[in-house]
Amino acid sequence: MLFIMCRCPDRNVWVSVVLLWGLLAPCVHALTAPPFPDMETSWYGYQQSVAYLKDKGSIGGYPDGLFRPQATINRAEFLKLVFRSKGTVQPATRDCFADVPSDAWFAPFVCAAKQRGIIQGYSVGSRSVFRPDQPIIFAEAIKMAVLSYGSEIAEGSGEQWYRPYVEELDRQNILARSSYIPWAPITRERAADLIARYVRHDEDRVIPNLSPGCGKSALNPSLTLTVGGQERTYLLTRPASADANTPSPLIVAFHGRTNSNDQVRAYFGLDDAASGYFIAYPSGIPTGNGSYSWSDPGDKAQELRDYAFFDALVREIGESVCIDLDRIFVVGHSLGAWFANSVACARGGVVRASATVGGSTTMQECTGPTAAMIINNPKDTLSSAVTAESMRDIRISANTCSTKSSTTEPAALSCVQYADCPLNPVVFCPHTINQDYKGNYYPHVWPDGTAQAMVKFFGGL
Repeated sequence: MLFIMCRCPDRNVWVSVVLLWGLLAPCVHALTAPPFPDMETSWYGYQQSVAYLKDKGSIGGYPDGLFRPQATINRAEFLKLVFRSKGTVQPATRDCFADVPSDAWFAPFVCAAKQRGIIQGYSVGSRSVFRPDQPIIFAEAIKMAVLSYGSEIAEGSGEQWYRPYVEELDRQNILARSSYIPWAPITRERAADLIARYVRHDEDRVIPNLSPGCGKSALNPSLTLTVGGQERTYLLTRPASADANTPSPLIVAFHGRTNSNDQVRAYFGLDDAASGYFIAYPSGIPTGNGSYSWSDPGDKAQELRDYAFFDALVREIGESVCIDLDRIFVVGHSLGAWFANSVACARGGVVRASATVGGSTTMQECTGPTAAMIINNPKDTLSSAVTAESMRDIRISANTCSTKSSTTEPAALSCVQYADCPLNPVVFCPHTINQDYKGNYYPHVWPDGTAQAMVKFFGGL
């Protein structure tokens, strides 16, 4: 292994680089088939969790061979998943709830959970019911998981009854509180991910927020991936302080329609401002007319072509070096902002935060909460005030913020922050900077100080 210092070609700074000799070949990222055919566009982490439970015999699909990852899971189905992941249960010998007959398929799981104090049910007049067909929310699922794995928790009271269970998950680094809304229904893929995290933490001593590269000798990411049959490339800036046993955050920064990844690496200023982060600069596909794209014509909003590139890139970097999977951030300008916003929405609960300049989004319904900093000049004709406000409102809704706001830093960008969503704040910055560094009128500009503002925003989460 050889440590050298080299000068970045696009700025007067020096960075530490690690070169791995000879027998340490670049990391080769092997794509694997999804566990079910309808999970092809799911986040790779969810694919891995479902595959893990499928291999254990804890989870199965429907008779048609599909998994329906985005469908909600009900209370009975979730308890079945919990107990099948832990082992078998004895058949029910009597009705344990008024709506759980002993011959129901779910009775053994529900009755075992009641006997062990994992569930209490609901009182309806003189009857006690379980409501097996009711979609389960995150808070209920977390409570069942925490109690199933032996934790003794004193339940909270009132609307925040679930907080002690959530804090226990957070304490063990099993699932970050910022990655879900407690009262939101949980999908089948996220339910599987929750249980797989618990099983692997309990049985295999795996800490879910640490990437596979943690605790191992660093590899050289290949910087070239084949995704969807196309060769894709990216640039990577490594923090000088990177350590195999200490997870570093990761920023994935997307360029616009007319600037390459090398060009935005020069003007974003992230390499200086985010010196403690790994920073990946992926390259879009050239369109043949001097511009780039992150999608194919006719792509569905929730299935843009390069979501798969983002997933593959994060996966390869995480397998090569030690990153904190709870601190994955996306940045973009112009078309890159449009794509970064879309990625943050499509990978809600995975992407910790987005920070963008001059771009909207393709998605309207996000898959989970993600903190957001949205910077946009109201005079920008390439990214109108209407589209920026629409993006803001989508994030306010997904993060369950209120519409009340107050001024926040940086004042130079006229920023406000919306209330009542401290874990996933939304900061909206309708700045009035109209000139580029040459003094030309250009409201679509990347303003001075933007990188510093974004990194301060990320650091506060």
